[in-house]
Amino acid sequence: MPSLLKLVTAVALLTEGVLGRQAPAVRVKNGTLEGKYVAGLDQDLFLGVPFAQPPVGQLRLQNPQPLNETFKVKKVTKYADSCVGYGNSADQGPATFSEDCLTLNIVRPAMSKGSKKEKLPVGVFIHGGGWTMDFSANGVYNMSFMVEESVKMGKPFIGVSVDYRLSFWGFMASKDILNAGVANLGLKDQRIALHWVKENIAAFGGDPSKVTIFGESAGGGNVGYQAMAYGGVDEGLFRGIIAESGADGTDMKNYTGPQQRYDTIVKAVGCDKESDKLACLRQVPFEKLNATSTKIQGSFYPVVDDDFVPDYPSKLLAEGNFTKVPLMAGTNADEGSFFGLPGVDSTEEAVSKLRTAGLDADTIDTLLALYPNIDALGIPSGYRYKSSDPVKKQYKRWAALQGDQLFMSWRRARTDAWSKHNVTSYAYLFESPNTNMPGYIGTPHFVEVAYVFYNLLGQGYSKGQGPLVNASKEVLDLAKLVSHMWISFITELNPNEHGISGIPEWPVFNNGGGYGEHFYFNPNGSLAQPDTLRLAGTTFMNSVSADQYGR
Repeated sequence: MPSLLKLVTAVALLTEGVLGRQAPAVRVKNGTLEGKYVAGLDQDLFLGVPFAQPPVGQLRLQNPQPLNETFKVKKVTKYADSCVGYGNSADQGPATFSEDCLTLNIVRPAMSKGSKKEKLPVGVFIHGGGWTMDFSANGVYNMSFMVEESVKMGKPFIGVSVDYRLSFWGFMASKDILNAGVANLGLKDQRIALHWVKENIAAFGGDPSKVTIFGESAGGGNVGYQAMAYGGVDEGLFRGIIAESGADGTDMKNYTGPQQRYDTIVKAVGCDKESDKLACLRQVPFEKLNATSTKIQGSFYPVVDDDFVPDYPSKLLAEGNFTKVPLMAGTNADEGSFFGLPGVDSTEEAVSKLRTAGLDADTIDTLLALYPNIDALGIPSGYRYKSSDPVKKQYKRWAALQGDQLFMSWRRARTDAWSKHNVTSYAYLFESPNTNMPGYIGTPHFVEVAYVFYNLLGQGYSKGQGPLVNASKEVLDLAKLVSHMWISFITELNPNEHGISGIPEWPVFNNGGGYGEHFYFNPNGSLAQPDTLRLAGTTFMNSVSADQYGR
């Protein structure tokens, strides 16, 4: 599948010469940014816009710094380098990777010179990828289709996507890192990007008081961390949050693993004998430092640093230490299908895996009682075990437990907290099986992304693998509903202003009676339902969130 950049470039070359339209130019604090107009979409694109100083040299492994350069005119017509990560998507499109990667991309409905239109709402997307991979230039996050659909709805908005430091470049933790106050750099990159948006988006026709941040997976976790940053300090950076399949790190105060990974890197590049190891790491050639990725076991993720993340997220939520703005959050029906593969064959194997994850005996016993090996309670609900499939006998049980530990419990912890503190939130459950995948996968993690971005062309997916490519009318109708509801929330802070007739109301989440309601998305019919699916399991998980999961 051709990359978005190639498609856009081809269209632009064909249309700009014919129409002779002047390239869009915007004056920001540091100078003038010159983007490009795409006639086929009637959009202005500003790609690879720097929002902080390049984190290279002495700024490597340092907190992000505001831009300090000025310029007359800077062309921003193609994606900049993406942040270094590992295991990125197969179709990398135009992306190249480097340390110099703190940029964002802006897609807006085209504006004529001197236009005095009302300032538009803004949607800032923060990608996921487990804090170790992915990038905003990935075609699956193409903002153009969503922005185009918003114009058709009569609810136009400006789309922004952000890159941030990943893996050990952005989420290294150790005694040295914590003492220097340079943990959670990727989260801080996102924060300074939001400050840049607040300071400059008006010049693009955006309303800085109407910014919604949204993300999926680790990106959903990221927007959650932004809500709790510095104990929930409200800096006026956003007025709404959308979290798709959000997740936290685990063992966020246990620095043993992060310290070991840090020590491995330090030794691999010859900095272990230096008194100032961070200063030494800042002088190591990029290629040498990057090569240490093959020596590292384990992953990188946000940690409690007594600063940006001052405590476990569960404690911050319980104490109401979060930015109190409207929230829309949900999960897919079979989040655990990927993460549960290949499952377990027996209760004994499940016990062993949970013990390895650090859970105590009482917690394990309770979890396995709440997640019994009963086929009807497992996921995917419509799948029946077959010995010919590459899954184990208790795969469905294990997939349900894994998905709830990672994602469903995360969502409920937040909608419960929002409800407790009388802040508007909307919960959802999305079920639309990906027919390009085996039946034991169901409606997995990430599949809703194509629906949200209204990616009918399968941009960024392997050929023929886009969930909406050759899809049924019912699935395409669902995609339009999902995208319209997301656009409605970005523009109105209410998903119900979507303009599609015959759709039941999506109610505000209120668990005052013990549980609230979520909106159930399904191609065969979408409606509000009691939010009770495996509720006992996630309630227990959240009751031991700090003690057992370290989050």
